[in-house]
Amino acid sequence: MKSLATRKEVKQSDNMISQLPDEILHCILSSLSFDEAVRTSILTKRWIPLWRHTSGLDFDGTRMIKPLTMLHNLDYNWSMLRAAREYGEIVRDTVLNRHLNGDLTMCCFRHFHKSLEPGELEALVQLVVKVYKNLCSLSLECCFDPRALVQPFGYMKLNFTPSIFSNLSSLVLNNYVMERATTSAFEGCEKLTTLKMKKMIMEEGAVNDVLEKCSSLERFSLIESTGFKKLRICHAGLKFLELRWLIMSEINVSVEDLQELVLDSLVCQTKGLKIDVVNVITFRSYCSSISKCLEESFLKTQDILENCSDLFVSRANNIFRNLLCMSIDLDLNSKREALALSFVLKSCTKLQSLEITIPVVKDSSSTGNYDDGALPFPKSIFWEKRPIMYNNHDHKLKYVTVRGFTGKELEVNFLEHLITRGTMMEKITIIYNSLVVGKATYLQSLRRASIYLSIILKSQSKNALIDVAQVVQDKLSGATPFGEAFDLHHIG
Repeated sequence: MKSLATRKEVKQSDNMISQLPDEILHCILSSLSFDEAVRTSILTKRWIPLWRHTSGLDFDGTRMIKPLTMLHNLDYNWSMLRAAREYGEIVRDTVLNRHLNGDLTMCCFRHFHKSLEPGELEALVQLVVKVYKNLCSLSLECCFDPRALVQPFGYMKLNFTPSIFSNLSSLVLNNYVMERATTSAFEGCEKLTTLKMKKMIMEEGAVNDVLEKCSSLERFSLIESTGFKKLRICHAGLKFLELRWLIMSEINVSVEDLQELVLDSLVCQTKGLKIDVVNVITFRSYCSSISKCLEESFLKTQDILENCSDLFVSRANNIFRNLLCMSIDLDLNSKREALALSFVLKSCTKLQSLEITIPVVKDSSSTGNYDDGALPFPKSIFWEKRPIMYNNHDHKLKYVTVRGFTGKELEVNFLEHLITRGTMMEKITIIYNSLVVGKATYLQSLRRASIYLSIILKSQSKNALIDVAQVVQDKLSGATPFGEAFDLHHIG
C-alpha cells in the first residue's frame, strides 16, 4: 500500500509539472544540457517538441558521444574521426535544423580536443550567429578526456572570421590558442560586456588587442592563461576584474572606475606589480594553499597590501580609501602581515565587511620568517599599539569573519581589539578548530563596545578540509599551464 501511494504521489507531481505553462517549461529545459533536455521527450507527448523552443542550447560533446571510453585506445585515431563526424552531424543537422525558436539567446559548445574536424567549430559558431540574431551569450570549451591513455599533442587554435562576436554580450573561451592575428574576431564588439578567458595560450599583446576592441566591456576574467609575460589593463569602462593563476613579469592595472578586483595566486615580482584602482569598493586577494607546494614565487596577500598601501612609500592614490568589502587570506600570527593589515585598515574608513582566512601552517617556525623585525613593544599588545582608531565614528566596519582561527596570541589580540573597541560592529563570525574551543568561547565573554554586536562561533569540520596533495597532483597532470612550459610557436 505504501509503494502504491508513493507511485500515486510521483504521478501527481509529474502531472503538476506538465501542467505548467510552456514558457516556464522552456526555461527549465534551457537550464539543462542538450542530451538531458532531449530525454524529457519520453515523459509525455506534450514534452516531445518542447526542447525545440528553448532559449538556450548546451552541446556537451563529452556526454553526447563517448569515443574514448567505449573503444580501445588502439582505435584512437579512428574513434576521433568518427567523433568529429558525429558531433558535427548531431549539432548541425539533427539539432539546429530542428530547433524552431528564433529567439535562442544562449549557446554552449563543449567538445573533446580532437572531436571536431578542422574548421568545424568556427563553422558551427558562424551558423548559430547567423541563424539566431538574438544570440547574446556564447561559451566555447575544449576538453581533454581524463580517461584516455594517450592525449593528442597540441592545442586547438581559434581562427574565427572578423567581427563574429560583434552581437554577443557574454563570451567564455576555455582552453584554446589565440594569436594576435585572430583577435579580429572581436572587432565591433560594442555589445560585449562580459568576457572570461581560461586556460588560454595567447601571444604577447593579444589580451590588450582584445580589450581595445571591446569598448563596452564591464567584466573581465583571465584565469590560468600563459604565452605572454606582460599584462597591462587600462580600460575605461571595466567594473569587475579577475586575475587568477598567472605567471607574469609585469602586471599593470589602471582602471579608474573599477569596482571589484580579484587577485588569486599570481606569480609576479613585487616591483613589477602596479595597481591604480582608486574607486574599487570590493577587494579580494588570495594565495592558494596549492601554490605553497609549487616552486614558483607566488605573491602573498601581504605583498599586495604592502605594495598598494602607504606602509613603505607615500602614495598619492590610495586604492583602499573607498573600499566597502575586503576578503583576504592573511596570517594574523605574523607580525609583518599583521602590520600590513593595520596600515590598510586605518585607511579603510568606509570598510563595512572584512573576511580573513588564516592559512594552515605546518609548524610555528613557518611564521618565523616574517617576525624577524623587532617591535618596540610586546607582541601581546600589538593591536593596542596599532589601533584602527575606533575612538571616532569615521570607521564603518560592521561585519568580520575569521576563518581558520587557531587561538594563537595575535589572532586573539586582533579579535579582542575588534570586540572591545569596535563601536560600529554588528557581527563577528569565528570559524575555529575544535581544539581551541576554549579560546573561542573566551572571546564571547568580553565586554563589547557595540551593543549591537553578536559573536558567532562555528566549528570547522575536518571533512571540509581540502586534500592539498590531491589538488596539486591534478594541477600538475597537464590540464593546466603550470604543469609544463609552453612555447606558442611549437603549438600543433
